Amino acid sequence: MTDLFLIPIISVFDVHDVAVRDWLIKLDDKTLKSHLESPYGLERYFSQSARHAMKGVEEVHNEVLRLIDTIDPQAVFFDISVDLVGLENRYNKRLLSPSEFWKEYYQAGACIEDASRSVYCIYILGIIDRLIRLIENKEHLPLNVVFYGLSMKTREELIPVYENAFDTDSEFVLQMAKELNEIMNLRESPEHMWYSTMAARQTAISYEETEKFYTELLYRIRRLLKYRAREHFVRSLKDNALLFLNAYEKFLDHKIMEEEIKTSNILEGLNVLTEQSELRTVVIFCTPMNYFSLLKSLQKEKRLYEMGITLGDIEINRLVGKMKPFIQKSRIMQSNYEIALDIIGSIRPPRFDVPDAIIMPF
Repeated sequence: MTDLFLIPIISVFDVHDVAVRDWLIKLDDKTLKSHLESPYGLERYFSQSARHAMKGVEEVHNEVLRLIDTIDPQAVFFDISVDLVGLENRYNKRLLSPSEFWKEYYQAGACIEDASRSVYCIYILGIIDRLIRLIENKEHLPLNVVFYGLSMKTREELIPVYENAFDTDSEFVLQMAKELNEIMNLRESPEHMWYSTMAARQTAISYEETEKFYTELLYRIRRLLKYRAREHFVRSLKDNALLFLNAYEKFLDHKIMEEEIKTSNILEGLNVLTEQSELRTVVIFCTPMNYFSLLKSLQKEKRLYEMGITLGDIEINRLVGKMKPFIQKSRIMQSNYEIALDIIGSIRPPRFDVPDAIIMPF
C-alpha cells in the first residue's frame, strides 16, 4: 500500500518575492546602483511588516521540511497549473536539476523593469535555492512531481472574484470598527498587516498580526447585534454587509468549482503514478484554504483504496500554529460571513453546507 499525506504550505518564495518587489518599486536609479554594488542583506531595508512576514514564512518552511524528512515521499504533488506539463515532464525525466526546475517555474527576473532586474535576481536566486528540498530530500530525488493546479485560463477568471471578496471584507471590517469606536474604544489595535494581490504573482499573500484586535471586535459586535444596539448596527452596516455577502458567496461558488477540479486532477495523477510504479509515500502540498476540502474529499474517495493508497496521518498542529498570521485574513472573512448573514437577516444557503465552502477549519 502507498501512504498519501496532505500538507498545507505557505511558499517561502512568494513572500520574499513580494517583499523585494514592493521595496524595489520605491527606489530611484541612484539607490538601485548602490545596492548593485552591495546586494546582500537587503532585508534590513524592507518594511517592518514585510520583515515580520519573511521571518514567519521561514519558520513555516522549516517546519514543512521537518515533516518531509519524517515522511520521505517518493512522489510530490504541487498546486501548479496543469498547463505546465512540459516543465513537469522535463523534471521527471531528469532533464532539469531541482534548482533549474524552480528557476524556470518562477521565471526569476521576469516582469521586472531593467533598472531593478539585477538586484531582484541576486536576491531571489538565494530564495529559490531554499525550495530545492521540497523535491529533493536528504538522500535522493523523489520518483515524480505532479502538477494538479487549475489551468491558467481558469485561474485568470477566478482572480477578480477572489480580489473582490478580499476587498469588500476589508471594507466591512473597517466600517464595523468605525461604528464600534463611536460607542466604545477598542482596547486592541491591528499590527503588521501586509498583503499582495493574486494578480501580482502566483498566489495572494496576506500576513496579519491582528488576532487580539479581531477577537475583541468580533466579541463586541456580536453582543451589540444581539442586544439593544442591533437596530443601529443593522442600519449603519447593512450596505457593507450586503456587498460583502454577495462577493463572498460568489467567491465560495468559485472555490467549490476549483476544489472539484483539483480533486479530479489529483486522482488522475495518482492513477497514472500507481500504474507506472510502486510508491511507498506521496505528499500533496496545498494552500491552507484548500486543505480541509481536499482532506475531506480524499477521506471519502473509494478510488484511493482501489489504487492501493491509504490516507496517512500526520500531526500538523505545529505547522498550523506557525502559519497563523498568514491565515488570519481567511479566518476573518469566514467569521464576517456569519456576521453579514446576521445583519441582513438571512441564513446560509444549503449549497454552502459542504466542506468545500469552509475556507479555514483551523
